Amino acid sequence: MSINESQSSINVILLDEDPIFSLGLKEICKDEIYQDINIIATGKLKDIFSLIKNYNCDLVAVALDWEKYPDRVKKFFQDLSLLVKEYPELNILLMVNPRGLIYDLTSLSIVKGYCYKNIEIDELIKIIRICAKGEQYLTQNQSLSSNQNNFNSWLALQCQGGIKEIERQIKEINNHTKTHQLSPADVIYWHGRKRELKLAKWLINRFLSESDRTLLNFQLNFNQISNSNGDDNTNRVEKQDKNKAKTEKSNAIILVNQPENVYDLTLLKIQKNLTNYTKKIQATDILINSKQKELLIIILQEWEELILETEKLQLNREELEKRVETFIKELWQNSTLKFLQRYLPSSIENESKQNLELVNLIINQGEKLATNELIKIPFIQDFLIYEIEKKEITIDNFTYSYGNENSLEIEEIILQNTILNIANFTVEFILNNFADSSILKHNIFQPELKSSRKVAMFRNNLVWKYRREKYWQNPKNIFEDQYEMLRLTYEGIVCCQITHPRYQELNTIKGIPWGVTILIELRDSLAKGVKSLGDSLGKLLVYLLTEVVGKGIGLIGKGILQGIGSRMKN
Repeated sequence: MSINESQSSINVILLDEDPIFSLGLKEICKDEIYQDINIIATGKLKDIFSLIKNYNCDLVAVALDWEKYPDRVKKFFQDLSLLVKEYPELNILLMVNPRGLIYDLTSLSIVKGYCYKNIEIDELIKIIRICAKGEQYLTQNQSLSSNQNNFNSWLALQCQGGIKEIERQIKEINNHTKTHQLSPADVIYWHGRKRELKLAKWLINRFLSESDRTLLNFQLNFNQISNSNGDDNTNRVEKQDKNKAKTEKSNAIILVNQPENVYDLTLLKIQKNLTNYTKKIQATDILINSKQKELLIIILQEWEELILETEKLQLNREELEKRVETFIKELWQNSTLKFLQRYLPSSIENESKQNLELVNLIINQGEKLATNELIKIPFIQDFLIYEIEKKEITIDNFTYSYGNENSLEIEEIILQNTILNIANFTVEFILNNFADSSILKHNIFQPELKSSRKVAMFRNNLVWKYRREKYWQNPKNIFEDQYEMLRLTYEGIVCCQITHPRYQELNTIKGIPWGVTILIELRDSLAKGVKSLGDSLGKLLVYLLTEVVGKGIGLIGKGILQGIGSRMKN
């Protein structure tokens, strides 16, 4: 009997700044034993109100990563106070970074449990099922003792307990001074005592990181709100009835709200559909759809991270131009390594050795690839400088200013063409080096392309495609001053053209590509003369048929008719 037959469906909203985790969990939940977990929507932390309003869910699973997204996590904790008021019946599961501290927020009625984000999938599904019922998975004592082995976590916990005790004593002093008539000496004493406690609190706070202080202050400030809302049963019932009346939505991964920038828009299109509508084979066509999405998301995230790192270097224009090749090389190397490490088989005994061999192979290939292929991706150098300096980019003698609405479309095309090309180079690397790996083929290749014969046919088709592009399409594009770009739409991957002067490349091409441009030029130069000659020959043929042959046939016919008429008279 499957889980679906024995358990009712659990509708889950998943919030995470890392879309790869969301995509992976959605794919895992397609397994028969996890099919009672229905991920009805995903989004970022800021989308929680929009999703709760539009979806009727049993649980909201929230992934928190202080190291990468401190501001977004801080904003989410500020929003929790409103959630307690507006949705007291809500069930929230917090998934935290393994290196972080699990904070005691069980005083908030809507927080049902905690867990580490990287735990085993079976354990995570069990926690989701428990918390979706409104039961608590991790008690206060358990949460506070879970990180005793880590000194920093232990110190933070001790500081947390001390600050709680100080806050309690300050509250008692405030109540005592308000409810009792005190002598001047008592007033001085209690005010002095309160100053001592505040000083102690300040000193303890120096031992806490900014994230620890923020979360602790949040907990102390909203304990009272949580308790008062927890007792309001009437409000809880009204909210539940309102929730049940919400319109049911389709079971699909979505991103709510309008995309704020090119990165969000690109991510949204990756999540939608990656069907190839270019009429040309792409290396990524061999991947399962979910793995194709995963690879593109990894590349997009690496691009963002490398842009931020390069910005911090504060390079001038000349230094930045020299770094372009290094940037694009690191982008391919990091993305390929992250993707392959997820799926390449490795034994525990030889894991470090295999990882080292993989890294060396990727580094060696990256050096050649960056010099010969990656640097040729259209507009990569100008676009990188545009993204870091945030000034302008000139294409086809038109200047696009950074942040201008008119620049968004060209930004989108260049960025998407770049990550799609990087993805194709990554898959080519896999096909050239790991095509015989049965585990890799089982994990990431399309089911109908797993056999050795199908893989060989696919590689041969790719080779013919690249030959055609090298010897015909690319010279033709250079001669016509245009670039053929790959672009993402909500329906899939398409081709588009961008016009831009390429006379420098035209002056440097040699061999067969040069011969192709000569043939195209010869065709263009002879086209008018051939057309004129064809028109003249056509007119001559018409004249001969009508004026000579036609009249001759007409005279013959007339003579035959006259002969027939004479015989009939006789």
